Amino acid sequence: MRISANRTSEHGSIERQRVDCTSLARQLGYVQTIEFVDESVSAYQDRARPAYQRLLRHLEKSPHTTVVVWHLDRLYRKSRELEQLLDLLDVRPIRVESVQGGSFDLNRHEGRLFARQLVAFANYESGHRGARVARAQQHRARDGLLHGGSHYGYRGDGALHPVESTVVRRMVNDYLIGLSPTVIARALTIEGVSAPRTNRWHATTVRNMLDSERLHQRRQDHAETQQVTRSWERLLTPDESALVQVSLLMPRQDAARSSSSLLGGILRCQRCGERMVAGVTSNSKRVYHCLTATLRCQNPRLAADGLDAEVEAAALAGLAAAARPNPVRPGRLLERVRDARLQLAALAASFGSGDLDHDEFLTERHHFADDLHQAGRDLMLHNRARILALSAAELGRRWASLSFRRAVVCALLAFDQPGACSGAPRPRDADDVAGTADGTWSVQADRNVFAPLDALVMNHGQGHQYPG
Repeated sequence: MRISANRTSEHGSIERQRVDCTSLARQLGYVQTIEFVDESVSAYQDRARPAYQRLLRHLEKSPHTTVVVWHLDRLYRKSRELEQLLDLLDVRPIRVESVQGGSFDLNRHEGRLFARQLVAFANYESGHRGARVARAQQHRARDGLLHGGSHYGYRGDGALHPVESTVVRRMVNDYLIGLSPTVIARALTIEGVSAPRTNRWHATTVRNMLDSERLHQRRQDHAETQQVTRSWERLLTPDESALVQVSLLMPRQDAARSSSSLLGGILRCQRCGERMVAGVTSNSKRVYHCLTATLRCQNPRLAADGLDAEVEAAALAGLAAAARPNPVRPGRLLERVRDARLQLAALAASFGSGDLDHDEFLTERHHFADDLHQAGRDLMLHNRARILALSAAELGRRWASLSFRRAVVCALLAFDQPGACSGAPRPRDADDVAGTADGTWSVQADRNVFAPLDALVMNHGQGHQYPG
């Protein structure tokens, strides 16, 4: 049994084929059967057919076998697949019966002649139908309609799907507060939310949906190489669309990094400016330490448990008292990020071709890297605004998630190290990295939100250090 595509997820066509094939097998006097099913696999396209290959291996081991198919084109649709089967029939008395389309005795020359003619016609019909479908999809694209495959979140007519659009809406909301596609996918899988085509969500699936043309109301007519007006229902506002695109263009934020600790990968070493990661001492005490322990840095350590508890307490207190920021407009922010990335790509090309030497490249790059750094900070203000807009009940529900608490910390803290949390390029000049003589860790808080936090961190750095 085989079905090229199953877009309803109800397995209806496969089930009908199973009933018909089982009925024919019983009429032929067979009681014990083995099923080989390729679902959502086209026999015309160059795709692997694992069930068909298992059938061939089974026929090699079981010479006296009858193969029952719904139609012969369910069994093969390419000449090489038919020849594989005929090679087996040369040395084994295998019988092939079909529910529809009649049966051929493939052990006789006449039957093989008809089978080869049938597969030639089937191959032609598949190619011809593919051309018709491709042409129809081009017309739909030119008219600004959804086209090609499934469109999670939408119905075929372009209207929002009542259930799937809610899932997409949730992805966008989580992404715009700073959660990563990996975290979003993991949560959807754990909660049992149905994923398209598979039984689990993946980070690439979430990212592709967030970057899809349909979500951002984009449609390109490739034949005419021009943008066309879309004709399907809008799921995001223009500002939300711009923020999602900015987040996708910017480097990964610190809050989105995988970590089993609250501040791992977020805090920076005050001496060398590198990231601080979580670890455990020989006395089983959790600490944060510099990622690059060198003679220059000497690897100071900071007690983690107490600092985590105080940061969480300060965050909860700050959430109730913070004023909502007034960040730059998302559309303008998107233009800045796109322009900076284009300029950096052009500089890289010039450096690669030899038009710029290394010093000239670094000098020219500094301006655009600063633009991305500032854009990262502006994006964090938008993340902060969305977090502060959450209701008390929603905050309480989400607070149990470590990933959410990391996003809150990163959105509400203003770090003194360039590039911290923003994901933007960090200057490497020695003058740009602040440090102290005792090598303590330091984070500066937004004065309107976490006024005492820098003192908390400094107190932990001076009073709770462990020998490096």
